Amino acid sequence: MKYKKLAITITLLVVAVGYGIYRYTAEPTLKPSLAVAVAPVDLESVQSKVPSMKPKQITVVEKLPQSISDSFQLMAQAYASDLTLPAYSIPLSANDSTLLNPNAYIPQAVLLQDGASASIVLPQYRFSFPEPVVVKLEVKGLAVNGASVSLRSELAGGTEVLVAKTMLGSDGEWAITLDAEEDWDGPIEISVTFSAKGKKQTLKTGIEYSHPTATITGVGDIRAEGSDMLIPVKVDVELAGYYRLRANLYTADKQPIALLTGSDKLTQGSVVLDLKAYKEVLAQYKGPYVLSTFVLERRPAVPGELTQYGHSEEPAYELGDFAVESLSDEPWQPDEQEMQRLEFLQKMAGD
Repeated sequence: MKYKKLAITITLLVVAVGYGIYRYTAEPTLKPSLAVAVAPVDLESVQSKVPSMKPKQITVVEKLPQSISDSFQLMAQAYASDLTLPAYSIPLSANDSTLLNPNAYIPQAVLLQDGASASIVLPQYRFSFPEPVVVKLEVKGLAVNGASVSLRSELAGGTEVLVAKTMLGSDGEWAITLDAEEDWDGPIEISVTFSAKGKKQTLKTGIEYSHPTATITGVGDIRAEGSDMLIPVKVDVELAGYYRLRANLYTADKQPIALLTGSDKLTQGSVVLDLKAYKEVLAQYKGPYVLSTFVLERRPAVPGELTQYGHSEEPAYELGDFAVESLSDEPWQPDEQEMQRLEFLQKMAGD
């Protein structure tokens, strides 16, 4: 895609098309004895004195406001920094909590009367059949008399109740384990209702529940491929499609190294989806290595289709040792699309 400067060309055509003769008749404010003489107008003479006008062309260059230009400059700098390493192998640190725990559910406390608060607590955000869903209610500063939970399918507009149960608990903590059913598939709304001071309160949240479309069964022998350590991930595919796999690479003592991402069109059956770790992210870490924290997605094939998910038979797989020095020193080069994106951001920033 080529990016052009924002420019608007406005062409103004000014053409003299003629003149009319206008007569002015004044109201009788003058004395009747006074007469006003109107001299005849020579139209051809007037027209001959009007210079012919050529169309003018004005070019206006639209300039972005400074605040927007500054934003694009920051984006361009950040993107240029990202391009120093391949997107399929992003360094991780202990501070990258979201990347280290991509399936974490973050409770949101809801403020109630008199400074009280309540929140729904879940072990994770995304579930794979037949995993049970454990729902907890935590209430602070308010005595709860009873609580219940219901699950509704969002695909049916939130009207189809999948299950409704009474929760057990006391002293501000209520919980229940909901066993999965076959028709649990897709986004699900969780509603928790509790009674306090004679009033009912309802909290709502959402989760993703799916029947796995593919299963990670193991990893093959890692090997060198240019400047990358290649990790062949074994996958049993139930539903063919375009898949993306994200996984975290760790040292044996669970020190995070890199987020690895691989994508490919997978056919039904037993296949391999490769992940690659770039030499530069491995340089300061010694094996043995461990691959864990998997997110396997089947991407939508057509607009409106939902993302579907796979899962892993094991939470982690040991990769063993690897000779990082066996990797080549060839520098990584961004592809044409990535360079075009950078060029676009730089132009928008006015660089």
